[in-house]
Amino acid sequence: MSEAARRYRLCQFCIDREGPGTHFDEVDGPSCSVCSGLFDRIPQAVEGAASQMRRYQFRSFTVGMTLPEGIQEKEDELRSALRLKGSETVKTQAVRLFAVLLAKKVRKPVNKLKPDLTLLVGMSDGSSSVTTRPLFYYGRYTKPPGMSQRRELCRHCSGAGCEKCSGTGYGSRQSVEWHLRRRLGAIAGSDRMTFTWMGTEDLESRVLAPGRPFIAELKNPLRRVLPKRFASRFRGKQVSVDRGRLLVSRPLRVPPFRFRTLITCTSRTAIHPDRIHELGKRFRRADVRFDRPHNRPVTKTVYSAKGSARGRRLIVEAVLDGGLPVKRFISGELVSPSVSEVLKTEVRCRSFDICEVRERGSFTYAEVTRI
Repeated sequence: MSEAARRYRLCQFCIDREGPGTHFDEVDGPSCSVCSGLFDRIPQAVEGAASQMRRYQFRSFTVGMTLPEGIQEKEDELRSALRLKGSETVKTQAVRLFAVLLAKKVRKPVNKLKPDLTLLVGMSDGSSSVTTRPLFYYGRYTKPPGMSQRRELCRHCSGAGCEKCSGTGYGSRQSVEWHLRRRLGAIAGSDRMTFTWMGTEDLESRVLAPGRPFIAELKNPLRRVLPKRFASRFRGKQVSVDRGRLLVSRPLRVPPFRFRTLITCTSRTAIHPDRIHELGKRFRRADVRFDRPHNRPVTKTVYSAKGSARGRRLIVEAVLDGGLPVKRFISGELVSPSVSEVLKTEVRCRSFDICEVRERGSFTYAEVTRI
């Protein structure tokens, strides 16, 4: 044994890590010149982590670790003094051994590519924290009239948080988002979520079956199984969700869609039956221009439109591209051609219902990389 090596007394774990051909005095863990008994503390930390993980539903996990201050520097000093490369670092060895013991304890595999659960262990005090991979839930909702799609900001504080809204920044009025947060949060054990909506509708619009698609991202969930359908009832109103399923990850892009809508309108003058017939002819796979405020104009397609009139009351059933505003399509504001333009009279939308939303294509996902 060299004179330089005599300065270092290592435990068996640290000796094994430095590779063959190295000779050190072997000591118990607490006397180790590098780890100071780090590896002796791993079994107890595993017990604590396994107990914490029992709250969560998961199929696989991965482990991250922070070491007590100075351990990695001591290993660097030893290797520099003795010109050793070693088979792995002290941190890599500790994480590997911790993960092996934990996998046996919880009976779940380690997955470094796409784990359901990530455990961060602090070996200074044996503490551990858990985060879980978010869930991306796709479903279709139906709603009654008198309910908005999204939560509305508190009218007293405009979202800043105040006593009136209990610090949430949102009003107490029912919305589809409010119902979904309430039910999905309770089922998954998640209190933070964000939504992606495929289109929107008016407060007084009905959304009929099969419903409008949405994606909810549920962050840090306790449970990873969600129902295909559920209903949320509150004060005589109900939001229903159907066709629910989990997406593999956050979509890079959602597919375009078209929707069928039933629109109740009022015209300035009585509409001649010939003009109703012209409506069907003009909007047969017709391109319309939408001059979006603060954005470039876009071209959308109206696949069909048919109407019936009695006096100044007009009912229009139309199939439109997603992103084409129904009210503007009727009135002609920033949209051409429009129903008003074809009927040659001013027409205003009173209300509209969403009867069907049909996606065109599929979701696009990013390639999975190591996290």
